[in-house]
Parts: sequence; C-alpha cells; structure tokens
Amino acid sequence: MLPQCNKALVSAATQVVSTAWRRMPPYSMSAAPPLPAHDRTLVSAIWPLLLIMTLMLTLSLLSVLVVSGLRAYTYGQDRWSIGEHEAFDQLGRYAGEGDEQHFQQFLTSMAVPQGDEVARRQLQRAHPDYARARAGLLAGGNAPADITSLIVLFRLFQNYPLMAHAIAVWGEADTLIDAIQQSGAALHAQVASGHPDPEAVRALVARVDDLHRRVVPLEEDFGESIGTTSREIGLLLLFVLPVGSGVLVLAGVTLSRVQLERDERMANALRDLAASLQHQATHDSLTGLTNRADFETHLEAAIAAGVRGERQWWLLYFDLDQFKVINDTCGHAAGDELIQKVAWLVRAQLAPGDVFARVGGDEFGVLLPLRDRPTALAVADNIRRQISSLRFQSGVRMFAVSASLGMLALDDTVPSVGDALSAADQACYLAKDNGRNRVQIYHPNDKQVQTRRGEMHWVERLHAALEEERFTLMAQEIRPVGARLDRRIGYEMLLRMVGANGELIAPMAFIPAAERYGLMPRLDRWVIARACRELARLGASGGGRVPTCMVNLSGTSVCDLHLAEYIADCLAQNRLSGAQLGFELTETAAVANLAQASQLMTRLRAMGCPIALDDFGSGMSSFSYLRNLPIDFLKIDGAFIRNINTDPIDFAMVETIHRIGGIMGVRTVAESVENESVLAALALIGVDYAQGFHISRPVPVDQIQLLALPQAPSAPVRKAVVGPGGTR
Repeated sequence: MLPQCNKALVSAATQVVSTAWRRMPPYSMSAAPPLPAHDRTLVSAIWPLLLIMTLMLTLSLLSVLVVSGLRAYTYGQDRWSIGEHEAFDQLGRYAGEGDEQHFQQFLTSMAVPQGDEVARRQLQRAHPDYARARAGLLAGGNAPADITSLIVLFRLFQNYPLMAHAIAVWGEADTLIDAIQQSGAALHAQVASGHPDPEAVRALVARVDDLHRRVVPLEEDFGESIGTTSREIGLLLLFVLPVGSGVLVLAGVTLSRVQLERDERMANALRDLAASLQHQATHDSLTGLTNRADFETHLEAAIAAGVRGERQWWLLYFDLDQFKVINDTCGHAAGDELIQKVAWLVRAQLAPGDVFARVGGDEFGVLLPLRDRPTALAVADNIRRQISSLRFQSGVRMFAVSASLGMLALDDTVPSVGDALSAADQACYLAKDNGRNRVQIYHPNDKQVQTRRGEMHWVERLHAALEEERFTLMAQEIRPVGARLDRRIGYEMLLRMVGANGELIAPMAFIPAAERYGLMPRLDRWVIARACRELARLGASGGGRVPTCMVNLSGTSVCDLHLAEYIADCLAQNRLSGAQLGFELTETAAVANLAQASQLMTRLRAMGCPIALDDFGSGMSSFSYLRNLPIDFLKIDGAFIRNINTDPIDFAMVETIHRIGGIMGVRTVAESVENESVLAALALIGVDYAQGFHISRPVPVDQIQLLALPQAPSAPVRKAVVGPGGTR
C-alpha cells in the first residue's frame, strides 16, 4: 500500500504546485528596473532553495489536508451509521404503533445517508456541481469546517486503491439505503390507508430488517478502509517528509551551483546578443549597409550642421531604373542579388566618412559630408557611371543596369529630415522623367519640381476627399443627330471634386496626379458605385425608367482582373441591368493594353453594358485594331469636331471615321459640339450622336429629366440607349 500512497501524494503535490504556478501573475521584464549584477547573482543562487522550500511547504500542507480529510470521513461515517440505525428503529416503531410521528422521524434520519449519497454522486462526475456536493455533505451531518477537506480528498484520491474500495463500499450501502427508503414508503402507504394488509406489513418489515442487517457489515468495512488508509498515510508521511526534505535540500544546493554557472554563460551570450541586436537595429540585413532609421539619424545631424552654417553636406537619393522588370522576370532572389551587387559597387566608390544606406527596396541614400558642389556632383556622377557599367546576368538573361539620382544641398533651406527626403525623392523622379540614368540637382524654383510638388499636394487632397466622400457626379446629355434613331436619351457621368468651400473642382486639376500615383482604380470604383446608386434612385423616382449613363474607365482599371466582378456586384445590389450602365475607354488606354481591354470589353458586353471607345483619332489613329475590340460606339475626339464646319480636312476625317464605323456596325458620337453649324455639319455626314455645350451643359445627376419618348422597335435595346462622352 505504501507505493500506492506515495504516487497519490506526488500526484496531488504536482497538481497543487501547477495550480499555484498558473495563478501567478505573468512576469514582465519591462515592469521593473533591472537588478544590479550582485543582486542578480544572489537571486540566481537562492531561487532553487526558495523553490525547494515552497515544495516542502506544499507537501506538508497537503499532508495536513489528507489527514484532516480522513478524520472528517471517520466522523462522517459515524453520523451516517447513527442516521441509518435511527431510521431503522423509527420505521419499526411506526410498523408496530402506526404513529405518523415515528414515520417523520424515519424520514429525518434517512436524510443523513441520502445527503451523503447526493454528494458522492456529484463528486464522481467528470465536472461536479460543487454547490450540490457541499449541500449534500451538510445534509449528511458533516461539520461545515470539514466540507472542503472531504471534497478535496475525494477528488484527488477517488481513483487510487486507498480510497477506491471505501467509495465502492459507500456506493453499495447507498443502494441498500435507497431500498430501505422504498420499503418505508410502501409500509407508510399500507398503514396510512386505514386498512393495512397484515401479511404485506410483515413482509415489508422483514425486508427492511434484512436490508439493515446487510448495511451493518458495509459500515464496518468502510470504517476499516478509512482507518487503514489513515494509518498507512501516517507511516508514509513519517518516512517521506524527512527523506524528501533531505533530498530536496541537496537538490537545491546542486541547482544553485549549476544556476550560477549557467548565469555566467548566459551573461556572456546576452552581451554577444546585445551587440548583434544593436548591429541589426542600425543595418540592413541584405546588404549590411546602414538602414533607413539610422540613416535618418545621420541625416538629422547633417541638417543641423547646415542650419548652423557649417560646410555644406549633400544628400544623394537614387534607385534602380526598371528594377521591377528583373524582379518580375527572374524572381525576387535575382532582385536581391542585384541589390547586393549595386551596394558593394557603390560602397567602393565612397570615402570612409560618407554614410551609405539602403532606405527601401531598391532605393539608396548617401550622405556626403563637407563637400562643395562640384566635388559632390562628381561623386554622384561617378556612382551613376559605375552602376550603368554593370551588366547583371540571371540564368540565360542579361540585363543592363542604370540608376536615376536626386541630389540635394543640406543648407538652412531644408528644415527637417522629411523635407530633405521628399525633395531628394522628387529630384530622383525628375531624373527618371527626363530619361533616366542621370543626376538631377534639386532646385525649389524648378518648374518640373513645382509641378511634381503640386501633384503630391493633389494626392493628399485626393486621399482626404476619398475618405470624406467629397466627390460628386454631373451628367451631360447625349442626343441623337437627326430623326433616324430612337429618341431615348443617354448621359455621360462626369466626376467633380468638392472643395473645402463647396466649390466644384474640374478633373483636369487632379486626374494627372491620380494617374501618376496610382489612385485611378480607386476613383473609378467610386464612380461606378455612385453611378449605380444614382441610377437606382432615378428609377425609384421615375417609375422604373432609368436612362443609360456612361462612365469612364482609366487605363489602369482596364488591367484590373476583378473589375468586371465588381461592376456585376454593383449592378446586382442596385437592381440594375447592364444596359443601364455603359463604359468608355480612351483609344490610347485600349490600344496600350489591347489584350486586357478586349477581355474586359467582352465581359462587360456579356452583361449587357454598352461600350464606347473614347477620344478616337487622338492616339494612334489606326483602324486596324478596331476589328479586335468589341465596342458599340466610337467617340470622335473633339479636336476634329470643333472646326468641322470650316476645315475640310477635319470634315473628311470625321466622315471617314463615321463611314468605317458604319461598315463595322459601330455608331459614332461627336464630342465638343459647341454651335448649331457644327451640329448641321455632323447631320450632313450622318454622325449618329452628339455631345457638347450646344447640346447640354453638365448638370447635377438629380436634375436629369427623363423623357418618355417613343423608341424605335427595331433597334436593339443595348444599342438604342447611348451615353458616351468626353473626358472626365
């Protein structure tokens, strides 16, 4: 029995320690200042001893808890036996005298073993209801102070032999108690009826007597099991506590010594790690160069020197031309290899005091201290020439490499790190715009610099306007020329930004910046969603009649693989058909992305959306690709329309475009119709539709007038309603 008890005690101690550990608050190294070195050494030496003392205390407390629980079970068994004997005696008296008071005494006495039974059944469950178990033990006459010990001992040791036998005997006794309860109820029914059956009464009394005789040995067996358990645990504790204490103390001393040696090794490792982390925090992992954060620290010091009027520092900012081509065709591993080669090559051209950093993907920065302008420019041009002489081979592919450099003087006109990097970045992009593989010195008054600065300002305003929904749509009518076509009217949706004072800002002010900085797809999606909502509103207020409205798509959106799904979702959400929303693509955008444009047009036409090719004649002026584009309308560029009534060449160009469009089954739309004589010339040629200030000026969408005019029955629905238009 001793080994079994030892396993139980060890398991219980483990559970107690684990619970205490889990309940400890998490330790945070940042929650308190670090200890001095000698204090840390002291803690390292004594913590094993403290742990040993905690384990010894836990073991002692567990021992007291076990002994207390066993004593409580002995007391509870006495109360259980007294209750059962008292119940048996009162039931016998009731059978002989028929006095109801004796039966009530029987029920009161039976409540003691029945309460213990409720507790036992709850505690044997995987997830006990401890409140019910506690109430049952109290009903069983157990002392309130002993309840916790009874529950803990039961839960810890119920599956071990020391307690398993006693619990099994307890269960058998509860079965007999339930039978006595049932027999007592039957006897009460006979006596309380007023005409008891003597034979039945005698049989029930005999059964209760038999059940009582069977309970007595179980009571004795339970008491012996608890007593044996108590004695064996007492002997075990006399052995375990002294031996265990000695072993734990010896282990603590050994652990302390090992811990001191380990701490010394860890301290050395931490010093090495700190040095490594310091290097990683200030250097780029791929190239080993200074990283952006550390470079900005050096840049801030250089700007401060320039403000103080010391000798001038120069900032060089450059990136590789067409680097994305190498990444896309050869993979990022090849791109990383090229970046490393460029870093090594440029570093060899710099003096020891120069600061060279990788500040982005393929972007680099150089700080040249105490250089005059010619010297700094010579360094920058030497870097450019060295990079342009590099040939990079990846597999069977060979690439020429070049870089565009921006150059900035760090004097008292540069107020901050952000301003310096922004100015150098602008100069770098101007070098790219001017042909790449060149050095561009930043001049604040340069027209190109001012243009780019203005575009960057518009980018900020565009982001704010998108976040604050400060855009609106105008509509310009498209009208058939002459009376040959149906009279249904279409519109082009025109985008306007709403300024801070409520003024409407024309698209020519912000579209160039949106195109340069990649905001056009987001703007296009905003227009599509807003146009669908406006058309749904018009349909609701106009009896279900919705005009066809055309919206423009940028060249970037043409390459958006998910745009068609987005358009379909917008139409479905607003319960619109595809015929009610058309799309215009400029000739230049369509030809530049011919495969993607053709694919998108095909998908949109499958949804029923009319498609127009906008600004036709302003780009390549080639008719050969038209047969490959699934379009419904050709919008003739306004440059050919404005003087058509006076310029025979423009007249001939428009006539040619209209004739070829007619042969291909494509209707023509004239833009920029400004007067009646131009409209008359278009009617003479036979152009199908006209748009311009002479036809209608743009109006807010909610001012569109829906005209209920007859439509030609022979014209297809998709081609009968038109709305192609000019620029946004």
